Amino acid sequence: MADLFEDAPSAAATALGAGGNGSGANGPGSPYHLPQPPRKRPVVKAIGPDGQPFTVAGQTARTLLALVKTGTAGVTALEIASWAFRLSHYVMVLRHKHKLAIPMLWEAHEGGKHGRYVLRSTVTILEIISD
Repeated sequence: MADLFEDAPSAAATALGAGGNGSGANGPGSPYHLPQPPRKRPVVKAIGPDGQPFTVAGQTARTLLALVKTGTAGVTALEIASWAFRLSHYVMVLRHKHKLAIPMLWEAHEGGKHGRYVLRSTVTILEIISD
């Protein structure tokens, strides 16, 4: 009778995730984490103010599209907080790497002030790709 349980893990080991596949509680075979499809990163091909084409991808591309869409109204971090967790970084990339004029205008409100980014450069969107 002892032979039946010789290779089986103990109850404590099973509870701690040593159930046989070696994946543990959060491993690839875990029922707690279902497989996720790969995220689609937008890719935007555009022409900058100097006439040079450039390409941006991911959150920087989404930021560029938001700035183009809102025009002179601009965007704040709060308005696009559902996806732009690092708005200032994405704007910095557009400013320095792609030479776009994107000033931050301070706006006062009851609790203090916040910045609004406005695209001042002329940008022509050539293509939007979701890969």
